[in-house]
Formats: sequence, structure tokens, C-alpha cells
Amino acid sequence: MQAENISSLNQQLLTLKSSYLGQPFLSLDGRLELLNHLLTRLVESQQAFVVAADKDFNGRTDFDSQIGDILPTINGLKYQIKHLATWLRPDKRHSGIAMWPSKVWVQQVPKGVVGIIAPWNYPIQLALLPVFTALSAGNRVMLKLSEFTPHVNQEVKMLLADIKEHCVVVEGDHTIAAEFSSLTFDHLFFTGATDIGRKVMQSAATNLVPVTLELGGKSPVIVADDANIEHCAKSILLGKLTNAGQICVAPDYVLVTKKNKTVLIDALKKLYTSHYPHGKDDKKLSSIISEKQYARLHETLHDAQEKGAVVWPDIQHGESTVVNEKAPFRMGLYLITNPTQDMIALQNEIFGPVLPIIEVESVESALQYVELSQRPLASYLFTQSKTLQDKVSQSLRTGTLAINETILQVTIEDSPFGGVGHSGMGQYHGKEGFLTFSHGKSVLASDKVARVRTSLLLKQSKLLLDPLKALFLK
Repeated sequence: MQAENISSLNQQLLTLKSSYLGQPFLSLDGRLELLNHLLTRLVESQQAFVVAADKDFNGRTDFDSQIGDILPTINGLKYQIKHLATWLRPDKRHSGIAMWPSKVWVQQVPKGVVGIIAPWNYPIQLALLPVFTALSAGNRVMLKLSEFTPHVNQEVKMLLADIKEHCVVVEGDHTIAAEFSSLTFDHLFFTGATDIGRKVMQSAATNLVPVTLELGGKSPVIVADDANIEHCAKSILLGKLTNAGQICVAPDYVLVTKKNKTVLIDALKKLYTSHYPHGKDDKKLSSIISEKQYARLHETLHDAQEKGAVVWPDIQHGESTVVNEKAPFRMGLYLITNPTQDMIALQNEIFGPVLPIIEVESVESALQYVELSQRPLASYLFTQSKTLQDKVSQSLRTGTLAINETILQVTIEDSPFGGVGHSGMGQYHGKEGFLTFSHGKSVLASDKVARVRTSLLLKQSKLLLDPLKALFLK
């Protein structure tokens, strides 16, 4: 987007607002027609999206694009189509004896025009799923795409090209994003880094625009003494190497007791070399999206090694000096053992295939470590103990929790997804997503009895006050 287009953002917003005011409550049939049209277009565009993502990432596996980006989006859209009629039904409430026989209900209505800012790591799912959810709630949408995925962006624009009265697409760098987040939307939805989310929230606050922030953070893995180590290692590898670890809920570090530490490290090494025998050149691995991100990850590794941690494989003789021309920023798994708090690896979200492993005295120590840290978007617990599972599920402050799994909790459309504290605010997926983009309007409808009640209230009559006192104070 050219600089002169910044001034057009407000005009595009005004056009969408006019469209909304012309039809503020799209019927169920109208919404279903729109969503089914988008579903057909998305299914038809699958391969084009796979090719586009491979170009943007300089090497992204078909599996990662399908499993992480395309299929979850299709699944989420189908879920909305299936349940939309139920979500739209008025929710009847009780008026109470004092307001009898009035009728009360909650009607879910669109918020208006929603702004959505999408990230680069899952440029299909994290752009389209919020869009589809906002549309199912009856809103108009203005979508800001990441400047780092131009090929996917082109496919997204083609997909949405014929519904411009419902959704418009914006591209541009961080200056456009800053301008975008200051617009007078009726709701603003942001997915991305915590530091950027803070700026988005500050911009939205100027106009009192409500926000949903889907951020990130350092998602811990807690390994109890009774964990199935082989399964644990497989799950960690899945979470850490899917999309090259560029996932907001990827395992960021492991907390493990001395009993299982060596066994777990050995299992991770064995599984990695078995599943990816060609290391970083293995075609089953996706690439880091850019040279900047690749350099950042290697800086993290060098920092850890220079400060005394053990890095495997040894980066002095490893892949950091090897460049694959077909996938120049592809990166394999790295383990950091004996990390300390002064290392970059334990200070910032890693967002790549680098895994610090921290030894703790007990599971209690691990839980305390997490509680004293900023609230994570996801936490992972490996244990066979139902008592420990219940304790952690009830007490650990985290956006989501997966027990004996990693990352797969985000694929369940019937389960809400969102962070807490520094990892975000608000939720989406399934019905919670629909509610995020809706306003629950309370409606009171009275009949002829209301005339008598209103007259008594207006007169401040004891004929009404005495019965009410008897009713409420008994």
C-alpha cells in the first residue's frame, strides 16, 4: 500500500459503516448464503494457498499449510454454518415477579464494523477465521494483512473480492497498521506479539474501541515424574517443529525433574534424528519466514552458549553456517540445557525450533515457576495423575491447558481460545467467537399490565412499594 492510501482508510471505513446502516441485521438466510459461498471458494482455493504459503516462507511443507492453516479454517467455517441458527435465537430470561408478566430476552446483534489485524505465522487461518466469525455475527469487516506474506495476501484478496460490501482488505507495513488501529471501529481484533498488542490497545483506547487481543508468551511444558516420556517427547517435537515452531502456542520451554531430565533429552534427540535424518535439510521441515527471524534465533543460541548453557547440536559446527538455496532459512531442532535467567532464551518468546530445558526439584517448583512468570497463552502438563491434572486445571493461570498433548487444543472448534494477562484478552473459536463479535442486547417487552405498574411507580404509591418490600426483604 502506498503512503497516499493511508488517507483512504477512513473512507473505506465510512463505506462499510454505510453498508451496515443500510442493513444492520442481516438475516440468517443471508448470512448462511454468504458463509456457504466463502466455504466453496476456500475449498476451491486450497492448492493455491499451499503454493502461496510455500513462496512466502521460502519453503513451507504442504502438511503444515494444510494442517495448520487451511483445514482448521474450513472446519471453523463449517462449525459456524452448522450452529449459527441456534446462536441467533433469542435467549429467553426471567423477568421476575416484580416485572411479571413482561417478557425479557437477550438478542445477539452485530457490533457494526470490525477491524481485524492478522499476523504472518498462520496467514490464512488467523486472517480468515476471525473474518468468517465476524461475518457470521452479521458485521462488516476491514481486514489488515501482514506485509510479510504477499503471496498469501493475494489469494486472500481474491477469495474476498466479490463480497466488498461486507469485507475490504488492507495491506501495508507497520505505519499502516498503526493508522488502522486508531480507526473508529466498533470492535478491533488483533493477533500478534504482546508489545505490538499493547500499542494497538493504546490506539483503540483513544476512541473507546473494545479490543480482543490474541497474543503469545512463553508457553511452558511441565513434565511430572510419572509422565510417559516417549509420548511426551513426541508431543513436544510436534509442537516445536510444526511450522518451524512459529506458533503462538508452541512449547517455549520445558520444566522437568532430575529423575526425567536426561531420559527426556535423550528421547528428544533420538526422535528428532529418526524423524528428520537430514537435519535442517529435511523436506519435512518448514522454514523460518525471514532472514531477520533466522538471525534472531541464532542470536538466542549463541547467547545461551556464550553464557554457559549446553546447546545441541553444537552451533559452532552446525547448520548456522550452512545455507540451503531452496530453503535458506530452514532450521532444525535445538536444545538448550542448563539455561539461566540472564539468557535471551528465557526472557523472550522464542517463536522457533529452539527449546530450553530447565531442571526443577518437583512439580510444585515447576508450577511456582510458571505462576511467577507472565501468564502464558498455553501450558502443557504431562502426567498420569488425575489428582495433579485436576489441581493444575483448576489453579494454573493460563489461557489454555493441554494435558498429555501439545498445541492440539487450538484445533477444537467447540472450545474457546484466548489468553489472559500478557498473553491476551478475549476469546474466539466456536460460539465464544460469535459472542465476541456480537452485542447481547437485553430486551424488555411489556403489555397492558405495564400501564398500571408505571402509574403506581410514577405516583410513588405505597400500593406498589409495600408489596415490593415484602417481596424483596422476606
